[in-house]
Amino acid sequence: MALLERTKRFLLDIYDKRDILKELSRRDFQKQYMGSYLGIVWVYLQPLLFVSVLYFIFTAGLKGGGQVGGAPFIIYLLSGMVAWFYLAENFNTLTGVIMQHSFLLKKVDFRLSLLPLVKLASSSVPHLFLVIVTIVLAAYNGLYPGWYLLQIVYYFVAMALLLLGLGWLTSSTRLFIPDVTKLVGLLVTFGFWLTPIFWDIDRLPEHYRWIIKLNPAVYIVQGYRDAIYGRTWFWEHPYETLYYWSFTIVVLLAGITVFKRLKPHFAEVV
Repeated sequence: MALLERTKRFLLDIYDKRDILKELSRRDFQKQYMGSYLGIVWVYLQPLLFVSVLYFIFTAGLKGGGQVGGAPFIIYLLSGMVAWFYLAENFNTLTGVIMQHSFLLKKVDFRLSLLPLVKLASSSVPHLFLVIVTIVLAAYNGLYPGWYLLQIVYYFVAMALLLLGLGWLTSSTRLFIPDVTKLVGLLVTFGFWLTPIFWDIDRLPEHYRWIIKLNPAVYIVQGYRDAIYGRTWFWEHPYETLYYWSFTIVVLLAGITVFKRLKPHFAEVV
């Protein structure tokens, strides 16, 4: 009951502070491109150039790169990288979100636990654009979007909730232990290679696959593929779904607990 009550208060705070959150997200979004001549154009230009280079390399240079899981390798790669970019970028940036918004520490009417939502919201615009580009390229290669595409909302929410818990955990501990930033960087670096983005998990011997699937990013990356060009609903993977949500709930509870206990001491170290 206590957890349900805290969740209710948190959701009500989101609603009450929606204008502040919207403004902070807008400023955070603009800050990333402030001072450049093209400004907000970079939001669309960077991912578009990245996708164009990859598409040229794997279609012209590597003659398509073959097929993986019933899709051209370039589509398999892009649909996985779309999810990974959002996950990895936010895992990194959320670590410093309290330090970045330290001016809010003295505002007693602002709930600091809402700060990770600012980062998640500001980075969702380029993420959405990259998703749309990938869907268009998949359709160009004969993989037209169907009803399965609707579940991309589910996978995005699942990813955002995991990042929210990680954000509470890392942003609060980073104020007291600066090495947390280095640790997160290592996890992101090794996580990239331990997640089937460039490689196919089905090529692994079956008795090793469960080890790789302990990485929660695998569930999201594979889920984005199922949504963009796959033929599988998330409930058709009951064990993976159960594990992911169990892991995410543990991370959320750990994040809530650590954030709550360290919050009274934030002003002392900032």
